[in-house]
Amino acid sequence: MITHQLIPLIDFNNYIMATENMDYKDKGFLTSDTFMQLAFHYINEELKKADYIFTKKEQLQEYHRMVINGEMGGWFAFLWDSYIADASEEQTMIQILHNVKNSIQNRGSYITMEELQSIPTKDGDFKMFYNKPFPTEDLNKIINALIKMLEGTWDLTNYDMYINYYYS
Repeated sequence: MITHQLIPLIDFNNYIMATENMDYKDKGFLTSDTFMQLAFHYINEELKKADYIFTKKEQLQEYHRMVINGEMGGWFAFLWDSYIADASEEQTMIQILHNVKNSIQNRGSYITMEELQSIPTKDGDFKMFYNKPFPTEDLNKIINALIKMLEGTWDLTNYDMYINYYYS
């Protein structure tokens, strides 16, 4: 007998989005890779700064660029376990995430459509999906979860990260 594994789908007003597990050290949450593209854009912008030292910084940045460009769409894998080498690098990434969180909060309630459309990506679906302002609170839910995962205080494995944003 042939069996198939089903990937859970969320129907956001006729736009079907596959959810993916974002896990780090066997803890994580479920969300769409489309939302992770947005999160990784802001994380990578902060990571570019020379202040941050990682053993595999170039590979980590390239991984983020691949996600941002939609090159992992449909088979997204959250690979920080492969790029963050030790507790010191975890602390560095936590600092990056706090800076990203503050930057996002400083934008007010929404990231404007103009800013979303100006994000450099080769993924045409990204531009089509982000065609209206995005709630900063929802993006920071993802950032907060990533911080807790790195701190080791995130105890969930398959938490469904509800993001209140729909394709229109």
